[in-house]
Amino acid sequence: MVIRDPKPQVEYDPMATTKGPVRVASVEADAEIIEDQLKRGKSGHREILCDEPANLGGLDLAPAPLHYFALGILF
Repeated sequence: MVIRDPKPQVEYDPMATTKGPVRVASVEADAEIIEDQLKRGKSGHREILCDEPANLGGLDLAPAPLHYFALGILF
């Protein structure tokens, strides 16, 4: 038995209807594990630490990654 997908292939191009100049940005970042769940992230000349609470195997020495994510949305 052969089942074929009846839908045609759809390619999504979010820039297809864009008019005028387009601004492109890129960011480079690096991360390393320090100990257990404690990690150091670097981007440009900035550096941040993240950790998990003790009940998730971390040392609770810095905000959890989800906290940074939530703050990023607020900013």
